[in-house]
Amino acid sequence: MSEDREMRTVWLYSRSARQSLSELSAQMTDLLEEAERRGYIVVGTSQDRHSGNSIHRAGLKLMMGEVRRGNAHIVMVWDLSRLSRDNSTLIRILNFLQDHGAVLVTAGTDLRYELSIRGLESSLHKRAVQKRRSLPW
Repeated sequence: MSEDREMRTVWLYSRSARQSLSELSAQMTDLLEEAERRGYIVVGTSQDRHSGNSIHRAGLKLMMGEVRRGNAHIVMVWDLSRLSRDNSTLIRILNFLQDHGAVLVTAGTDLRYELSIRGLESSLHKRAVQKRRSLPW
């Protein structure tokens, strides 16, 4: 796989605590359309119908496994709350992405604005400098 192609490989992840499949389907449709618009190569998708407070979700673990193996270099979600509404869980996921050189992209919101509102951007930037890694966005 060429380096340019690898850097455009994206994993699409959706989550909803509601048991409605239509909400997950709508999220995934939007993610697929946005990935195509950006010229990304979709290497996989996963979704969870579960609360975002726990890191123990099948779809999330599947995505993280593909990032760990180097098969996905970008993770796209609708917004940060799809990863987690809980900041400590979200930080763990963002640290994981950073440690594996993956980039997080949001399709429906401004990621940096969301991080700023949650008060997370500066702590993630500080960690990146300390670990000599790039930011995961």
